[in-house]
Amino acid sequence: MTHEPAVPRTTAGPLFADTGLKLGVFGLNVSSAGAVTAAAERHEIDWDQNVRVVQQAENAGFEAVIPFSRWRGFEGRTNPWGQSFDPYTWSAALAALTSRITLFATSHCLTVSPVMAAKQIATIDAISGGRIGLNVVAGWFAKELAMFGVETLGHDDRYSYSEEWLEIVLRLWADGDDFDYEGHWLSVAAGYSRPGPVQHPHPPIMNAAFSDRGHRFAARYADLSFVSAFDASDAAAKVRNIREMATGFGREHSVWVAASVVCADTEQEAHDLVRRWSGIDADEVAVRNAIDWTMGGTRMPPEQHRQLAGAVASTMAGYPLIGTAERISEALAQLSAAGIDGVALTMMNYEAGVPRFIDEVLPILEKNGVRRPSVTQSPQGNIAPEGRS
Repeated sequence: MTHEPAVPRTTAGPLFADTGLKLGVFGLNVSSAGAVTAAAERHEIDWDQNVRVVQQAENAGFEAVIPFSRWRGFEGRTNPWGQSFDPYTWSAALAALTSRITLFATSHCLTVSPVMAAKQIATIDAISGGRIGLNVVAGWFAKELAMFGVETLGHDDRYSYSEEWLEIVLRLWADGDDFDYEGHWLSVAAGYSRPGPVQHPHPPIMNAAFSDRGHRFAARYADLSFVSAFDASDAAAKVRNIREMATGFGREHSVWVAASVVCADTEQEAHDLVRRWSGIDADEVAVRNAIDWTMGGTRMPPEQHRQLAGAVASTMAGYPLIGTAERISEALAQLSAAGIDGVALTMMNYEAGVPRFIDEVLPILEKNGVRRPSVTQSPQGNIAPEGRS
């Protein structure tokens, strides 16, 4: 590889401000994003609704909104994740309707040309005044990729492909002159893309890193990564590991987790909801497909498959934030103490869940110093709150 991304970031914004645990809304652009279930209250997408929720999150001081990149669902009775808005055009439109929050476009490397991706992100960076990020996904399930006529690659080959893909994107953002690129998987003749992004040295890159190979990829190329964790202790170990890798590449690194919020008046009520979503409301075929197609379920022992099914049906196996506002705040404080920099939140129903989180959980986080509200200069030059006023 030719690119050594060790250039310090010179742009400042809420995503990297020293204000404590960062918050993002995750998956709002996809139906049933928070759980693979047939429950009547599951999330259904609507553009006006998406705009309202993102603006609510921005006004409350959330730092990011991160879309899924989906092309088909998990079938079954209700086809969870079967309806979705394209993340590039979705983020571009939201960029014109917001002023402070960082927007991400999620991109599957195997489905998008790196030349097209570089141009689209640079354009959205101009629209947003320097508030776009690129969430890079190395691969997904075969039935979806087949729609693009793309060969399904093995785990390590997907990361090798993605490294070449990112090399090209970064060169297109950085170089003003034509360049040729010849890799094992990809080639570009006389590559050129102007204007470049507003942000320097480039828009932040995010990647979900769930394996050793993924951690190495994220440590070298990404500014932020998602890790999976069983508890705060497990999260702390993974934070140390990936930051040590990033240091070896001369880079700093922000570590996030994807978490599922189920907030209720009592602990009993919250857990009753989870049991209903994964029990009588379960879309069993869709749950099985989600596990088999995206989590290697066909290679799992039957008991592990059954245990995972409950989590997928109720929280899509995200880090569980289940209980009262106080209990959820405690869990977030533990993640922050473990070194987690940010949490991307999914919910069964965002229209109800995001306002409730803002009204009940956020004040506790701020009172306890897990988040520190402040006033900062937004990328457009306007004074914007980094937290609730």
